[in-house]
Amino acid sequence: MTPKIQLDIRLSRLIEAYPQTRPVFAAHGLGKLVDEENLPVIGPFLTLETALLTHDIAPANFLKLLDDCRREETVLDAPSQLDADTTDPTHFLALMTCGLKVPFARALASFINDLQHQDGEKVNYSVVSNLNHEHSYYPYVNHVKTVADLPDIIVSADFNAFFYHNFYKRFIEPGHFIDVMAQEPNRLFADAGISDPGHEYTILCVNPLVIVADLEKVGDRPLPKRWADLLDPMWRRDITLRGNENFFCHAVLLPFFKEHGSAGIKALARNVYAGRHPAQMVKAAGSGRSAALYVMPDFFAHKIPAGKSVQRIWPEDGALASPVTLLVKKARAAALKPITDYLTGEELARVFVDALFPSPHPAAQNRIPTNAGLKWIGWDYIRANDLEAVNAAIDEVFLPTVRESGAV
Repeated sequence: MTPKIQLDIRLSRLIEAYPQTRPVFAAHGLGKLVDEENLPVIGPFLTLETALLTHDIAPANFLKLLDDCRREETVLDAPSQLDADTTDPTHFLALMTCGLKVPFARALASFINDLQHQDGEKVNYSVVSNLNHEHSYYPYVNHVKTVADLPDIIVSADFNAFFYHNFYKRFIEPGHFIDVMAQEPNRLFADAGISDPGHEYTILCVNPLVIVADLEKVGDRPLPKRWADLLDPMWRRDITLRGNENFFCHAVLLPFFKEHGSAGIKALARNVYAGRHPAQMVKAAGSGRSAALYVMPDFFAHKIPAGKSVQRIWPEDGALASPVTLLVKKARAAALKPITDYLTGEELARVFVDALFPSPHPAAQNRIPTNAGLKWIGWDYIRANDLEAVNAAIDEVFLPTVRESGAV
């Protein structure tokens, strides 16, 4: 039957049933949320209530406007797809990092298509770039009221809102999500302590961050061997990190803050030459006209053309491990097992490894230097500290210092 307009309805279902309500969203500045481009991406995973709370819109008045708009249009007698099919599908949202989005989306689409064809399983899924702010789910996370309003399966990259205490205390700590990794991790991940001892988060793989040196710009200075070497004043205004004037990658900054505090963050900030996207670093590294050092994902380091005067450095204390994390609703874990077995299995592990994202799967042949390790921020630190507040504290010190130092 045609759904009733109420706060827990998902936006995609609302607009599918009542497309004439789009002008109400547009009048409140939410037009892009329900347009033809964005609705299929974010709409299946976002309830009306969460959208309204995030944008500080009074729900009662908005509901009345929607209902008035609905009544203005004649309802057709012919049965719609909504009338014929009222089964709620599995909701699967992946917020994926650069370098992994395309191979992951391709592999997942093939698996989901086969699953739906063979088993009749209905899966509403979307794979979105982690940096696509227009399609981003993160701004809505803190306003989700109930676990029912969340996707059944969430894959996300980096230390994001799903690690913040606002989310953790409401949805992880009460036991709504469960680790679904069936096998023990390989030695690389076991040595780094990356698997969750609390069995709440599942780490699918990591995005390892390494250092790339432009040898011409480095000159006769000794190359860094450990991450702490980047704090040396010899690198003043000579390091490029992922970021821009208003944001720098916290996967890089968090370990420095944890180990060296605000003083370390200031020292690093004074050494920043620029904030850039890794794709821009690939072009600049080896040119002899930009920074001496670059911190970038290993995936991008391998994109630097052969022949450039650069050296890829995997630090002795390990590449910084930025997680790609899987969250699975505990109440639905049994029903979702065919999907989660695939996500944590050997076939997808090979996809991760081929994209230069090390996997914890025991059969994974991770493509990293001999005896190389991973540097993990630690589960004790994650649970003891609200990373949202920690990131804010870092930004309060780091961003002004970068600007004062004259970074470009």
